Amino acid sequence: MRIRDAETGRIRPLTIVALATCLLAGGTVGAGAGGLFTTDTPAEAAGDTIAKVASGQQQDRAADPGMTPPPRNDSATETVYMVKGYDETREVPPGVSCNYRWSTAIKAMKEWGWAKSKKNFVQVGFYKEDFKCDINLAKKDGTRDLSIKELGRRLAWNIHLNHSRWGRSVDVIGHSMGSLIIRAALAGTERGEKDWPPYVYVEDAVTLGGPHQGAWLSDYCLPSGHINEQCNEMARTSPFMNWLGKTDAGQAEGGTDWTAIGSKTDEAVLPGSATPRNIGIRHLVRYSSEAGINHGDLRLLTEGTYPMEHSNDAGSNWKDNDAGAAPLRAAFNALYFHSRW
Repeated sequence: MRIRDAETGRIRPLTIVALATCLLAGGTVGAGAGGLFTTDTPAEAAGDTIAKVASGQQQDRAADPGMTPPPRNDSATETVYMVKGYDETREVPPGVSCNYRWSTAIKAMKEWGWAKSKKNFVQVGFYKEDFKCDINLAKKDGTRDLSIKELGRRLAWNIHLNHSRWGRSVDVIGHSMGSLIIRAALAGTERGEKDWPPYVYVEDAVTLGGPHQGAWLSDYCLPSGHINEQCNEMARTSPFMNWLGKTDAGQAEGGTDWTAIGSKTDEAVLPGSATPRNIGIRHLVRYSSEAGINHGDLRLLTEGTYPMEHSNDAGSNWKDNDAGAAPLRAAFNALYFHSRW
């Protein structure tokens, strides 16, 4: 008997269906010069070696004159980068359908008024076996041992080359490990680290079940069969997490409005890690135990009301709401409003 894996979108024998962790985002892509819909990352275009990438990107940094950040506004026409999460599947090499992970979110966002072009949503893959993705950050070297920091660097370059350098801002949304890829992209750029782009324009950033302060090792790593670099990096005290925590959640040129959404019944990421109070994320949404929302639900639920608490001052003050919006509706609001959700 063969069935469709609800997480990967693959058809496989019933005996080898495995659980996978994933991630979320949506938006609009404006037309313009510069290879707007390029699928190769700067890494691939430069020959897929770190040395060649660094050389090519340093040349781009020197040639880029820089631009004035576009004005911030409430908008349902921004390009939205959607970054999925870690793939813990044991039976096959890492890789899932980006579209299968994000189709529920994209459908809902279109119904709620986001620009409806298929090209408005940039679904991001980063494993060699990922498919039905709009871009893949690591088509040639994407394994669980490719650093989250490196994936963030490649994401930052894709945003810069396809949007920021042409004066366009984007929104970003991540589920699970994808949240850390987004944070890394903004952190390395903001700090001006070597071989990172000179700037990016990211207006709104939303994370769904992001392990900002680490994840449960057993839930993330053991199902995949071995401890790998990405698992190691998601440990609370890893060198990567220490690097990420040197500054608050990154700010792009012109400012970035952050929202973190989590649940007290998330089986993979504790609510304090998904909605941390001490990293500069201003909007925090935390669903109560009565809501019963698990890790995967955060990127799937579009309708209904759920008990939650939320904060608009980075956790200093919280307000209870017995009829809060579903996770994807809250995420949509956060992406639409440029300074509130």
